[in-house]
Amino acid sequence: MAADNIGLTLTDIFILKPDSSGFSKAMLSASSLNPKFIQLVANKFDLQFVSPDQEFSGNTCFAQNDSLLPGYKQFFTKADVLNIVFKQHNKKRVKADEMVHISSHDFNQLQSESFMNENDVSLYIPDQKKKLRKIMLEERDSMPRSERNALSENICDQIWSLIRERNVKVLHSFLTMGSEVNVLPLLQKALDANITVVAPKTLKKRKMQNLILSDMQKMEAGVFNTYHPADADEYTGQYDLIIVAGLAFQNNGYRLGYGGGYYDTFLAKHKNACKVGVCYPFQILEKVPLEEHDIKVDQVIY
Repeated sequence: MAADNIGLTLTDIFILKPDSSGFSKAMLSASSLNPKFIQLVANKFDLQFVSPDQEFSGNTCFAQNDSLLPGYKQFFTKADVLNIVFKQHNKKRVKADEMVHISSHDFNQLQSESFMNENDVSLYIPDQKKKLRKIMLEERDSMPRSERNALSENICDQIWSLIRERNVKVLHSFLTMGSEVNVLPLLQKALDANITVVAPKTLKKRKMQNLILSDMQKMEAGVFNTYHPADADEYTGQYDLIIVAGLAFQNNGYRLGYGGGYYDTFLAKHKNACKVGVCYPFQILEKVPLEEHDIKVDQVIY
């Protein structure tokens, strides 16, 4: 082994709960980096770590090393560490006791690929979001259909209880696509209860048109592989409840969307509506990367 190479197990790198079946990227994304790992890397590779902004705690390690590039901060993220882990272990799950070898070469690659001025965190956030979206999409798509169906049914039951509790008259909801939480049975149930259901039509330039849904069987294809109610009237009023999908959520309501910015724009216009995010349990993370325009939901159901 090279002199600048260190060998670590997953439990050396992450704070983990016992799991004999191993850990996927999504599971590790929901885990914090081990402070001892941060200190070990700092000592081994002569990096001085400083405390990051609170919003990035557990997800980002900032390191100052002026010999690399004066005036800049070299940094690596939890997503970067995950890439190192799964590049060495080319499989979906890695067990807690499996070894991961990390060298200065790994950090030099990260340092040469991306820099940020210490006063401009926003340069870094979009890249972190992009990496996390890829991880979460891959994990969600790999879920067995039976598991998705069971979790979706439970989520819909919870939302229905909320609808009855809040006496919802007008409901806005996304229309399920791919491996997303299936809310379509819930929407049919709302229609049967004479609740006004509104669904989005995706337009270009980050705009949505909100259409009244009257028949689950009458849909038409839209842009970006979306679909929406066919021959439907536009709704321009207020909402009692808005159901929002996402790729990852924090328990406090901050959300990682798909990158189009549609829902941030929409939610900002409906401050009085109850906003509920829905996702599978593995999509709840300790922290998600945030920007100023990101709007959080009032509650996350999973």
